[in-house]
Amino acid sequence: MTATGKTSTDIHLVLDVMDALADRTHFDEFVVFSADADFSPVLRRLRRHDRRTVVFAAGAMSESYKASADRVIDIPTFLQEALQLSSMEDSEPPLKEEISQVSRHFDAFRNRVADRIRDLVTQAEAPVPLKTLVQQLRQEFAQLSDGRWDGAATFDNLMRELNINGVVFDFENEVARDFRRMSRTGLVPDGRTPRQQVSIEHEEAWKHDRPLEQIPQESLEQAATTVIRNAVASSRDPLQLSALGIILRQRLPQLKGGWGSAPNLAAFLRQLNIEPIRRAVLEDGTTNVLYDPGRHDEPTGAVGDRLVASMLSAAELPTIKGADLNRILSTARPYMGGTDHFEIAEVSRNIAAKMSTEGRSISPRRITTVLQPLIFGGLDTTKPYLDINELLVDAMGVIISAWAREMQTQPDDEARNRLIAWLRGSS
Repeated sequence: MTATGKTSTDIHLVLDVMDALADRTHFDEFVVFSADADFSPVLRRLRRHDRRTVVFAAGAMSESYKASADRVIDIPTFLQEALQLSSMEDSEPPLKEEISQVSRHFDAFRNRVADRIRDLVTQAEAPVPLKTLVQQLRQEFAQLSDGRWDGAATFDNLMRELNINGVVFDFENEVARDFRRMSRTGLVPDGRTPRQQVSIEHEEAWKHDRPLEQIPQESLEQAATTVIRNAVASSRDPLQLSALGIILRQRLPQLKGGWGSAPNLAAFLRQLNIEPIRRAVLEDGTTNVLYDPGRHDEPTGAVGDRLVASMLSAAELPTIKGADLNRILSTARPYMGGTDHFEIAEVSRNIAAKMSTEGRSISPRRITTVLQPLIFGGLDTTKPYLDINELLVDAMGVIISAWAREMQTQPDDEARNRLIAWLRGSS
């Protein structure tokens, strides 16, 4: 150890891995508990030696680091599969008759909840905020007031498990929409314009297709890959993930109960080989789409500069406008350097409330997706930033450092200047 507390743990870990690789015992699997992309080379070395690699990390991870491992276990996956927090377990196994009664009660209760949500959404004149649904459900159903959401742990998980026909949950923008009204008005599941929607011809073709029969679990990913390829090939414009989720569950009913071992659709897509299909974000900065480079123009996204977009991706930041990042950090600065612990969720709610009073509405969840990777990447919230420019310089340092590690290159003046121009809102 040095005077500054540096331990060189990463070097020791790599040395231990190499020792284990050369050991007479043939270790089949290596699990790395770290989000540090510096371990990417050792993961690739293990892969060349035909060893299975798994990464478990609580922090943000770069795409190249994820791609270097055979499997990535994130916090939601760990909570669901390892701790099983989304399920309720009995201390003693009940009798078959008791199981049947509990199952019938469980299904009947959830059906009542689903029917009530469908009524609230379809009878409303506009998209219904999710917080309104939360308040209404807790008032009407005593079983949901305990905060456990009938064993689903969170409201979002319960809505995904219910999979209510005709209701589209836009968790990014925190609203629920009536799918029939969107079809009549020419809007897609997240309320975008016809230019960005799935083509009407494509939508009608899928409506008349029959769902695929129950297929073996080992064939499910291949079937999903086929459905995705056909859906993207039939779409005139990049296909939105919210619409793709509906299509997949229509054609593959097995997915209505969840996305297999993946916590969400985005994670499920990462398990599939859908090349050359790629994922991107539209100009609004929140709408995720899949597109075929051979058929569709590549979306430029909210960033407008592909080099800067690659920097944000390397730092695990969401696609966002530079001016919005500037505002978030400016509003977050007073909460830094104080004696109180910087709690991301609470600070995000405070920032969202303050920005809302200024006419700049943004959800706390989206603010969290901006602050969390910056802090995990090294932004020091205990530092009292007296000037916003000082804070922006440190944030830029986190972004550029992550990009340099992923690209394995040294950033030059052009890269820095383009990041500065984006942050100032000039591109």
